[in-house]
Amino acid sequence: MSTTTLDSSLRHGAAADLDLGRMVEAERVHRRVFVDPDVFELEMDRIFGRSWIYVGHESQVPNAGDYFTTQVGRQPVVMTRHADGTIHVLENRCPHKGAIVCPERSGHTKRLVCMYHGWSFEADGSLAGVPVRSGYDNTCFDPTNRANGMKRLPRIENYRGFVFASLVADGPDLKTWAGEGMRGFDSVVDRAPEGRIEVIGDCFRTVQNSNWKIFIDNMSDGMHTSFVHYQTARAAKRTLEKFKIEHPGGLQVATLLAGAPDQMAKTDLVAHPNGHFDMAAFAPEPKGPDAEKYKAELIARHGEAGAQAILGQNFHNAMLFPTALMQPSLQQLRVIRPLAVDKTLLEIWVFRLKGAPDSFTSRAITAANIGNSPSNLVAADDFEAYYRVHAGLKGPESDWVRLSREANRDIAVGSSLKGSSGNSEVCMRNMYQAWRQYMTVR
Repeated sequence: MSTTTLDSSLRHGAAADLDLGRMVEAERVHRRVFVDPDVFELEMDRIFGRSWIYVGHESQVPNAGDYFTTQVGRQPVVMTRHADGTIHVLENRCPHKGAIVCPERSGHTKRLVCMYHGWSFEADGSLAGVPVRSGYDNTCFDPTNRANGMKRLPRIENYRGFVFASLVADGPDLKTWAGEGMRGFDSVVDRAPEGRIEVIGDCFRTVQNSNWKIFIDNMSDGMHTSFVHYQTARAAKRTLEKFKIEHPGGLQVATLLAGAPDQMAKTDLVAHPNGHFDMAAFAPEPKGPDAEKYKAELIARHGEAGAQAILGQNFHNAMLFPTALMQPSLQQLRVIRPLAVDKTLLEIWVFRLKGAPDSFTSRAITAANIGNSPSNLVAADDFEAYYRVHAGLKGPESDWVRLSREANRDIAVGSSLKGSSGNSEVCMRNMYQAWRQYMTVR
């Protein structure tokens, strides 16, 4: 098929009739990957309906009876802590009429109770009580049957406190699927002197008027910072100079975004199987008495060599495709929840490193306020860029997104690919190749 015929077929064909594999090539991606509602619906089935999806952190349900609600793909779910200490992820719906059982974001209760007809459930989903149970005598309904409780998701795994779930029973286990993509999550936990982290409060929530993949695409794009964030970075630099802030935290990170493209070129980018990737940290480590005390605590726990190994590896972004983006250097996690083909919910969670000085927590909160809050300085630049990309791709005459920067220079590192510089588009190319694999496997 000629290029002209291919472009016409992709531009005008119905998504159900398309060979989705043709939408992704070695160095370009067709616009319909981002803007076609039918493609989005297939993504929700074939990616978010099958893959490992981030649910929450165990510290969000610290006590028996605690619960936290969210989504796995299209499915509302509730993460609970049972009386025996185990964590469960249940469909957030009553098996009677289908009503949402837990409408609140989070809470604590002895039993989960549906407000519609009063059915109650234990934290593991088992049916605890049905009002007027005698009405079910001599019927096919068996209140002792586990299938009549709140349904558990087919697969759930807790990796060092991070809870993931899948809507399908078959597939690789979490560790196999994540592979080297999990090293950013390992990094943030290893950096805690006590080997544990915890969520601080609730999250920032923003809705972007663009496709979810545009955000992920940007997370390995060091090239844009010199242009998109120039004014914000310059303002941050002037603020530090004027007020001589002792612990600049996120402001210091913001100043680094004003550098020329050759600055970001020094940053390592590594793409992993299944669409995962990471970008090395470029913000300097904390300094001062607290930092020295922190380092001493790591040495006491891991030894000199172990502490150096932990501190010697750090990441700015570590993406577990398709939902969880860890920022170990900033103690933050960004969670992607697609709402529609052109709307993406982004949740930003901040973590405390257990045993680390309070100044580390303050630094993380400052960075979140500056870079990720709804009234932030940095992400506002990005959101405008994402919106313009999506708006431009909606036009039927713009067929392809180009991903050729430093193509054919990728460096094999085991099963991963390292970019020849921090300006490479290797992670984007790898991500869309994984997208094609997810979308074409039936």
